[in-house]
Amino acid sequence: MSAFDGLYEATKGSVYYIALSVLKERSLAEDAMQNCYLKVIRNAGKYRAGTNANAWIGRIAKNEAIGILRARREQSVDISEHEYLFPTYESDGYGNLIDLARRTLKTNEFAVLMLVAEGYKRREIAQMLSLPLPTVTWHYHSAVKKLKAAMEKLHEI
Repeated sequence: MSAFDGLYEATKGSVYYIALSVLKERSLAEDAMQNCYLKVIRNAGKYRAGTNANAWIGRIAKNEAIGILRARREQSVDISEHEYLFPTYESDGYGNLIDLARRTLKTNEFAVLMLVAEGYKRREIAQMLSLPLPTVTWHYHSAVKKLKAAMEKLHEI
């Protein structure tokens, strides 16, 4: 296994969920993910040894996702008007839960929740998203509360 393969395996979940939290569409998050790793390879020499590599990669992922979002806003066609043509549900319940979270939560709430699910500690998430630790904690609790309410509402139907 190459060094890049190890880095990719260790960070792919967080990179994907950071991008998904901004873009709200799986295919666009995958595009941002690919762009992120290309930038990581091209800019590896600029990484400062001793700093948090996860935070560095997380910021690249967020910036790539924001770039894609800006480019899409400039397009004249709004794909969200025809979202029914592009189903995003996976066959397992976990994919449906992620979609519910994506639709229910604000960008940072979703990102924090998904990164916690990936096993990151709140301090690491704070660095990755450039947020204060108390803000990460607040987003996490808010996300859990909102998602729980959304799930209860679904079960009422």
